[in-house]
Amino acid sequence: MKRYYDLGKSMLLSGTAKDTFILFTGNVGSAFWSFLFTLFVARSLSIYDFGIFSAALNLVMILASIADIGISTGSVNFVSAHTARGEHEKADQYIKAAFVTRLLIVLAVSAVIIIFAPFISKTFLATRDPKIAIWSAIIPIFLFPDLFFPFILQAKKKFLHSTLIDNAFYFVRLLFAFAFYAVGALTMTKAFWAFGAGFVVSLLLILYFMKTGFLRAKPRKEEYKKLLKFSGWIGVNRIISSISGRLDIQMLAVMAGAFTTGLYSIPSRLASFIVVLAASFSSVLAPRLAGFGDKQTEKKYIVKSLLALIPITVGIIFWIIIAKPFILTLFGDKYLESVPVFQALAAAQIPFLFTVPSVSAIIYSMKKTIFIGAFSFFQIAAIFLLNFILIPKFGVFGPTITLGVTNTILAIYTWAVVIKHYWIKK
Repeated sequence: MKRYYDLGKSMLLSGTAKDTFILFTGNVGSAFWSFLFTLFVARSLSIYDFGIFSAALNLVMILASIADIGISTGSVNFVSAHTARGEHEKADQYIKAAFVTRLLIVLAVSAVIIIFAPFISKTFLATRDPKIAIWSAIIPIFLFPDLFFPFILQAKKKFLHSTLIDNAFYFVRLLFAFAFYAVGALTMTKAFWAFGAGFVVSLLLILYFMKTGFLRAKPRKEEYKKLLKFSGWIGVNRIISSISGRLDIQMLAVMAGAFTTGLYSIPSRLASFIVVLAASFSSVLAPRLAGFGDKQTEKKYIVKSLLALIPITVGIIFWIIIAKPFILTLFGDKYLESVPVFQALAAAQIPFLFTVPSVSAIIYSMKKTIFIGAFSFFQIAAIFLLNFILIPKFGVFGPTITLGVTNTILAIYTWAVVIKHYWIKK
């Protein structure tokens, strides 16, 4: 018994456990500050203006994913490998290559949006005000340091520094917005400027933790080629996932207008916590399924993980039941019409939750990532077509139906693959 106790104690006190706890705590913190920021903005703006604001930020995140093209994730591979071998000069070359590539792409994407600002605002943001599109071009530049340097610090195993930068950005953004909210002066423009406040503070921390030595590195053409080659498919998957996951708000803004988008945005933000929960559960399953190496053991663990989803589902159902007092307490009576939308969205996420064991098994046990990659192309096409058909007919409920259908298809598809591999195939 003492042997198991000592083993458990050593695992809990290990460097891996410590780093995991730091990252998990940091992610929860930044998500909480982000939620409070959304809360204050939603309470300050009209539903119509909040719809425009949500469409603009939705476009920002799509642009940020396009501008990344997997470079941030890919740079971790090279920086961590060379840092572990003590090749700090080579690591700096990859940091510089990744930094220059990401920055140039961000600036190029932002420039295109600014040039076509009137068209972008009218077509995608449910407003004729070109300044909204210009803000959608500026904010990715504000986000760039926070979406790039924490990855580099994690590659260097400086996890605490990484989370400090990330939380500083979102916390300062929140403080800036709250200062105006407290005196009743929080407008859409000030909410956009809050990103600039977060940018300044996170940049100061980056300069303190990272220094500027990597800027003196001289990466060769070879480093750029390796970085882009490694990051290519990661970028494709990230872009497709980002667009498919954000088509709902953008298509609502285009097809149903700002007011409907505003009604949908609050439920969408709340339901996203279910996605975060699913991602956390997936992170727990991944190392175990990757390490078993035995089909029978994997099969038992898949069943066990499936049963573990039952109490989580019960919690989601309870959240659906208390949705009305929950939303009205947080966001006020003006969002009464958002209550049934949230209930429908939360219910639509339940099939997605049940794909966590099957998707994790396909990726980490079966190692058949092509099944998931191929589905992503079907998913983006299905989401676009269904939203195109359902939004004109059902308005704000159109995307909830789309989400329920595509999540159910994903669940059936992935479980069919897993059942065939573990229970039918000899």
